Amino acid sequence: MDYVTKGYEPADALQYFEELSAIPRGSGNEGAVADYICEFAKAHGLEYYRDKVHNVIVKKPGSRGCENVPPLMLQGHTDMVCVKLPEVEHDFTKDPIQLEIKDGWLTAKGTTLGADDGMACAYMLAFLAKEDYVHPPLECVFTSMEEIGLLGAMEIDADKISARRLINMDGGTASENVSVVFCAGGQVYNFRRTPAWEKAEGEALAFSIRGLLGGHSAGVMHLGRGNGLKLMARILAAVSREMPVALASFIGGAKMNAIVSEADAVIVVPAGKADEAGQIGEKIAAEIKGELSVSDPGFAFSWEKTETDRVMTAEDSKALITFLQLLPDGIRSMSQEIKDLVVCSSNVGILTMDGDTIDICDCIRSSEDGLKAAVSAEMEALAALTGFEAVKGTGFGGWKYDANSKLRALCADVYEKMYGEKMEFQATHGGLECGEFKSKIPDLDIMVIAPWAREAHTPEESLNLESFRRVYNYLLAVFEELCR
Repeated sequence: MDYVTKGYEPADALQYFEELSAIPRGSGNEGAVADYICEFAKAHGLEYYRDKVHNVIVKKPGSRGCENVPPLMLQGHTDMVCVKLPEVEHDFTKDPIQLEIKDGWLTAKGTTLGADDGMACAYMLAFLAKEDYVHPPLECVFTSMEEIGLLGAMEIDADKISARRLINMDGGTASENVSVVFCAGGQVYNFRRTPAWEKAEGEALAFSIRGLLGGHSAGVMHLGRGNGLKLMARILAAVSREMPVALASFIGGAKMNAIVSEADAVIVVPAGKADEAGQIGEKIAAEIKGELSVSDPGFAFSWEKTETDRVMTAEDSKALITFLQLLPDGIRSMSQEIKDLVVCSSNVGILTMDGDTIDICDCIRSSEDGLKAAVSAEMEALAALTGFEAVKGTGFGGWKYDANSKLRALCADVYEKMYGEKMEFQATHGGLECGEFKSKIPDLDIMVIAPWAREAHTPEESLNLESFRRVYNYLLAVFEELCR
């Protein structure tokens, strides 16, 4: 094939990146890329293992004299987020990514590039094929379905991995010298109840919350933004203390990991009480507006009279309002070691009423397993008290900060010696595959490094070619240092 990156270094890794880019590999569609990696392993005479979800592990013995050095695990994910510009014709199930270079950046023509995390896969393929360098035994782990919930990493058979040192190459930071050193684990819950319905009698009102900033629950939890569902429950609870309230509907949120920015409820109150109910809502909303004046100043509440034919019974209406009012949400614990780092939180992310079933989705995040278990127990107890079924969903492992990481210290030292710049370390309240591997292999020592890339998950995604070269050379130097 003709390579767009011809003339750029490292030629081997960039060529593998281009070959990967020709293979459709959206999340859940990694069969073909797994085939490619397995055929690559066969062609190079390397031991490999493939599982039912298309994770692939390829092993390479250490270079001469380094055969008995403790093995090193390299890891990245094969899947990519598939997004394109509206005017671009591209079928992510069959069309290759069209690459181009602009001002030293590798990018795609109107689609996501897949540098997240094709860059890691390209590095691993290059190091597996390369012969003329010093390196410990390598265990290259290509995971699937990372972008839709770390699903591949969850399925990895840890018994196939002997390494107790991991370099993950899915950094997600804005610079190559910034490394992640901590990530949260998590637990998803769905709380369900099937209410009884009856004919609506009285006056109906529609309550709406708008203008909240929302945002990813991992990235902005520490900023104190309002959750539309929780705020609406607070307003409804205030109204219900003054008069009977029957719920006709209550909805909000679109993703479990996004703070809810909008919420809507339709209620029925006794005849002649609609204006009073609306005024109570306005009073509580004014209090909320003041509380959020700095962290979420766009908060807005409105109400209007409406009509509805049916409502939940008084018992079911009270149960839903009470459950949402008391359901843990927001920050539960902050780090005492890292400034502004949330250790444990929960996010009430979605409330739907599909047919006759109420479904509430909540995501707990915590780097401390004990705190995660404690919040889970609180939620399950509350569900039992209010008549909701607690359905435990996907869980993912966390990775606590290790102040004594030998691998991180070595990698930081090599980087400073090579490039004259200290590495910076960051923590994330989000979930990473590192957490899943740490939960499976508790004594795993972890380092995260990746070249400079920007605008992941968008058609503007691009990879800095000079940084890609620097990190390639840096990894070679780390391998050699590990063999000393």
